[in-house]
Amino acid sequence: MAPAGGAGSVPLSRRAGGPDLARGLALLGIALANTVGWLHGSTWTVLLKQQDATAWDRAADVLIALTVDNRGFPLFAMLFGYGIGILHRRSQERGERTGHFLLRMLRRHVALLAIGLAHAILLFQGDILVAYALIGMLCALLMTRRRVVLPLAGIIALPALGVWGWVDGIIGLSDGDGYASAAAPDYLTGLILRAELAGSEVATALVSEIGLLAPMAIGVIAARVRLFEEVEANRDVLAPLARWGIGIGLAGAVPLTAVLVLDPGHQLLDSETALGILGLIHQYSGLLGALGLAAAAALLAEHVRARRAATGQILAESAATGQVRAGGAATGQAPAGGAATGQTPAGGAATGQVRLLGGVVRGIEALGAVSLSAYVGQSLVFAALFPPYTLDLGTRLGTAGAAVIVVVTYLAMIGPAVALRRGEHRGPLEVVLRSLAGSSMPRETGPAPASSAAPSPARRPGGRS
Repeated sequence: MAPAGGAGSVPLSRRAGGPDLARGLALLGIALANTVGWLHGSTWTVLLKQQDATAWDRAADVLIALTVDNRGFPLFAMLFGYGIGILHRRSQERGERTGHFLLRMLRRHVALLAIGLAHAILLFQGDILVAYALIGMLCALLMTRRRVVLPLAGIIALPALGVWGWVDGIIGLSDGDGYASAAAPDYLTGLILRAELAGSEVATALVSEIGLLAPMAIGVIAARVRLFEEVEANRDVLAPLARWGIGIGLAGAVPLTAVLVLDPGHQLLDSETALGILGLIHQYSGLLGALGLAAAAALLAEHVRARRAATGQILAESAATGQVRAGGAATGQAPAGGAATGQTPAGGAATGQVRLLGGVVRGIEALGAVSLSAYVGQSLVFAALFPPYTLDLGTRLGTAGAAVIVVVTYLAMIGPAVALRRGEHRGPLEVVLRSLAGSSMPRETGPAPASSAAPSPARRPGGRS
């Protein structure tokens, strides 16, 4: 363990795979969902989608509505809370005083607030790092009180979470057609609009964004029992969580998605109450879906690691058998079962599949480990393509075209993320965050892997992932 006076963290190679895998997968969803913050000029329907979408655009809308909208931001908030819970657990293991822990958390969240404000003002109106910083600090404060305080606060915050779902259900009854800054004719105008909104966000976040406390509290509770770290010990909990959580998440998204497909112009269903209730169902089922996805990611990451270990052992034994064969050939003796110990074509194919799956999972995990840098990096790419004063793709493309750009950007970031992880380097903004927060660089800790508390961003209410 790190010394009591330090803020030491687990080296990147020892981090638990599940949380990073979940972050990496959800980063793609975050970017897909955030396209509504860049597209403009077409009247909104439910979930801020375009009413007059083409067939390809609507197909992309449906996929995003079923799997990403109101699923991504609870997942990231949950993982954010999980990270805070791990930091608190390590603090207790080192015997650190509560006051000192809270001072470290204050520095960390103030640093995140600064990064969030820069992102919100310079790049993207839909930033949520500001809210993560403020609600995250509240979460850290509450978790140091009696153990029942944070869970109770999370329950109290659930209605506020539902408000965002209600807004997503009724948004098509308004005349909205995009974020104001997305349609700004020049960068300076957009900058002024974003700065005004960012100031308002800081002033009101503890009220308007308090719904984030519910998934953060779930994450802290999960960290207390090491739910996503000790996978084998928690398999009996994780497996049903994955099945039922993902299933409920998909089923709960169907009603509002049906409105998106069958009545985007609200010619048949224009009741605010009915649409709001469908939005609530979409939102609350998304919270369960997020928990299910986190559980599934932990199981998949552990499965891949176990298969890699088993494959490595088989290859080592095969190499040892080959040496025995060579010795047997020299003495004129054939090893018993020699054919069985050889590498068959089927065995080679299975090994190749394991390596392919392992490579994909490790690449996504690596991207999840630099989620803060990746999130802001996405905004840099989109800011160069979508505004009217650049290529104006915000009016020329729909969801499908924007999704292609998102996927290409996502895939392009995996290579650098893997290179950073291999060199035990953090992402550039992760380094900035740790520097501003006064955190130490990674040092050796105990053998058990753990997830970090690196922030994982999502979108704002009325355009949430």
